[in-house]
Formats: sequence, C-alpha cells, structure tokens
Amino acid sequence: MAIVGVSGSPIQGGNTDRIVQSLLEQSGHEYTFVNLSTLDFAPCRGCAHLCAKSNICAHKDGLWPYLEPIREADALVLASPVHAGTITAWMFSFLSRIWCFHHRRNLLEGKPLLLVVTALFEKSGPNGVRRFGEAVRRWGDNMQHLGAIFHATEIPPCYKCGVGTQCKVGGLWGMVGHDEEKLHNFKVTPDKFKRWEDCPRTVAEVERYAKVLAELPGGSTQAAADKGETE
Repeated sequence: MAIVGVSGSPIQGGNTDRIVQSLLEQSGHEYTFVNLSTLDFAPCRGCAHLCAKSNICAHKDGLWPYLEPIREADALVLASPVHAGTITAWMFSFLSRIWCFHHRRNLLEGKPLLLVVTALFEKSGPNGVRRFGEAVRRWGDNMQHLGAIFHATEIPPCYKCGVGTQCKVGGLWGMVGHDEEKLHNFKVTPDKFKRWEDCPRTVAEVERYAKVLAELPGGSTQAAADKGETE
C-alpha cells in the first residue's frame, strides 16, 4: 500500500510538514511526501483537451512527477496552514491541478483522504477544517473522508517580522489580549516556537489517525489479490 502526503505550508520542516511526516512514518506503509512550496508549478490552465484522454495533466512542471503517484495512491494526506481564513495558495493551486483526474470517470472516487490543518489560534480550527473540506470536495466529493487533525501552533508571523512587539494589527496583538503593556514587554525567545510534538492532544490525534491509516486495506495490491481469488 502507498500513501502520498502533500503539504501546502510555506514553512519547510515546520509543524504542518512534521505532522504529515509522522502520520506517514507511523502508518507503516510505503509513502511519498512533498511540500508544495518547494515546487515550481502553476494552477490548472483549463486546457481539458490535453488531459481528457489520459486523465493526467500534460504540463510537465514541478508538480507533474507527483501526479501519477497521487492518482495511484491507496490513500492521501493533505495538509495546509490557515492563511487569511482558508488554505494556502499552494494548496489551492494543487487542488486545481488534480482536476485532470475527473474526465469520463472520477479516479479519486473511494480513495481514503485525511486532512491536516494548522493555524495560529484554536478558534480558527472549525472554519479552517470546514473550508479545507469544502475546497477538497469540489474535486473529490466521492472520496472516503477519514477525518481531520487540527493543531493550533500559537506561532504568529510577528515572531519573525521584526516589529511584532509594536504592531497592533498582527496575531501577537490578539494573543496578548490587546494589552499594550504586555505587547511592548513581550520577548521572542526560542521556547515561544512551540512544537506539535509537545502538545499531548495533537500527539494523541496523530497517533490515532496513524493507526487508521495503518489499518486501511492494501489498496490496489489487495484488490488485485482479491480479484485473483475470485477468478
């Protein structure tokens, strides 16, 4: 069985990437992982005449080598941070490109799918998960949705921007409760960059869904074996 994990995070090796990688590693299955921000690729160009017959996009850019493994995968794990209330531009572009799997028949039908969502605030979880699910269902409404993992990072971009302790617009301003004194006295130290591995709830969710992935049937390999037994 093969699982493909796709991260739409612009932070390579960040919490989003590491959650996906841990899920894949704990599943015990063969897997492929890709961070979309490392690829040079474009969104769908709407040229259906180039992909309708083959069900694969004809544009051989950075995403192209991953399309067939995604199409043939026995399960998918898709992950994105919440940017401006929804998934990242990389994930939107990726979802548009897998439209090539929907000519004449839906090649994603029945494929198990797990979503991973990260965001700055806990309160962003419900909407973040819902909007990711809605975006995916436009292309994969007949997929087998296994569920979603949400992790609140509590790491605002303000930690790196250089003016976070003076800005009254960014996430840090909200984290200190719009308290000007707390904002000015806030110190950005290494311990502020929290890791999902130190959050018991997220660790438990990752372990739970890794077991779900591990217990999935053998996908195309199992299907071939079952077919052989009935012939």
